[in-house]
This record gives sequence, C-alpha cells and structure tokens, in this order.
Amino acid sequence: MRIGRGVFSGEVRRFIFRDGAYLDAGSSTEDLFAAHEEFKDDLGTPDYLLPPLKKPGQIRDFYAFEEHAANSRKNRGLEMEPEWYGIPVYYYTSNSSLYGSMQEIPYPTFSSALDLEVEVGIVIGKEGRNIHEEDAFSFIYGLTLLNDWSARDLWRKEAKLNLGPSKSKDFATSIGPYITTPDEIRHLWNGHSFSINVKSFINGGKFSDSGMESIYWSIGKIISYASMDSTVRKGDIIMTGTFPGGCIFEKYREGMDWLRKGDTVTIKSDILGELRNEVI
Repeated sequence: MRIGRGVFSGEVRRFIFRDGAYLDAGSSTEDLFAAHEEFKDDLGTPDYLLPPLKKPGQIRDFYAFEEHAANSRKNRGLEMEPEWYGIPVYYYTSNSSLYGSMQEIPYPTFSSALDLEVEVGIVIGKEGRNIHEEDAFSFIYGLTLLNDWSARDLWRKEAKLNLGPSKSKDFATSIGPYITTPDEIRHLWNGHSFSINVKSFINGGKFSDSGMESIYWSIGKIISYASMDSTVRKGDIIMTGTFPGGCIFEKYREGMDWLRKGDTVTIKSDILGELRNEVI
C-alpha cells in the first residue's frame, strides 16, 4: 500500500496511491496507520501533497553510507575516523519544519549555500525498546523519500563545534510523496537493506543515482541501535543519511553552484515515488 496526505481542490484528504491514481482514504484527521483497503473515489490531481505523517514523532538522521561519509570528509580534508566503523552515529532533527511533495521550499534567510540531501526514511510502526536486529523488520511501517535540505555555510561552522548539525538542518525537510508499506517492498528485502534505487534531479538534469543496498550499516542495526536503552515509537522516522553522490557538498569543487531560488529538486524511485520541490 502507498498511503499519504494531500490537498485536493483545497481540501486535505488521506489517499491511497494505486495505478497512478489518488484514491480517497478519508479525512486527514483519521489515523494514517489505520488505513485500510476500503477506499472511495479517485480524488483527481492534487493541488500539492503534505508530509504523509501529520505529526511525526522523533526523527533520527543516521550517517550510514560509507561512500558518502568518506567523500564528504575528504572534501573537508579529513580521513575517516575509525570510530565511524564502530557505531552507526545519528543526530536528532526537527519534526516541525516538514514539507510535502510539490510544496515550495523557502530559501533560508541566513544562508547562501543551500544543498539537497537524498535520503530514505524508515517509518516506525510500533513501540519498541532494545530491539534485536533480526526483529527490526517487524517494526517498519513503511519507507518514504526524504530531502534533508542543508545550509552548508552555516553547517561548516556547526561541524567544527562537535555538537552535531542544528540550525543548518532544521529549517526544512521534505518527505513523501507517500509511505510505501512492507507488503509492497518485502520482496526487495535482503536481510541487510532493500534493493531500491533512488535518483535525483536538479531542474530536470540527473544529479545522482544510487542504491539503498549499498548502505554500510544494516537497517536492522540502525533500528536496533536507535532503540538501545531508548524507546522508539509509532510515527518516529529513522533517516538513512545521504545516499552516495546525493548532495552537492560531497561533489563540491571550487566554482560549483549551490542551489538557487527557482531551482526544482526531484528525488525519484520506481518503488517510493517522486518527491519534488521548488526553492523560492
């Protein structure tokens, strides 16, 4: 099932996306997790989509792709830290500045170096604590695409202070277009990750193309680590971290452009849909 929230003819509705159609799944005030296969009419073309979860819980953003980590550190003149291979590190990001697909992203007032970050979000479907890696799949409600917008000029300063990114990240995160539940992706699970390819485009030109299966830390491991002596709850989102090649900073060379007002960023997967936003 592919389920989300959107605005159709000015009205907020839940929908089930099937065969290219947005099928009415009831009022947005209903629990998204209670979605069922009994739906009504085709809602037609959405005005825009909203984040699939109206009020997500905690959002933990991991740093789980070795290629991305190594390339990004190299661009800062740094080698990989041995500790990176010892723990699947993450930080908490804001759950209050979320945007859906087709919604406009305001350029941050404090930055002149806006970047995209191609990620996948794992939506937790039930509460758990000290989850074993081999049991982690049963805690997954579904997957969704994410764009972890980043203000790189401020991020460079924050990165020197050893407290994790904050204001350089919390001004905007795009999520959607919907949540794809395990019945749609179980056959792509290999015990380590999902065989799901994700591409990104800037103004229609291909920017990145990489697969989720290249993740260094397994999905089971990052869910287990997040729940170690801590509770993960239904509606929490665990982000994979940036896919290899999925941000400008990883590829940055002197003279390259950051994102500008008017640019459109699209993140696309045959399985997880298309997340598209224009920067204004």
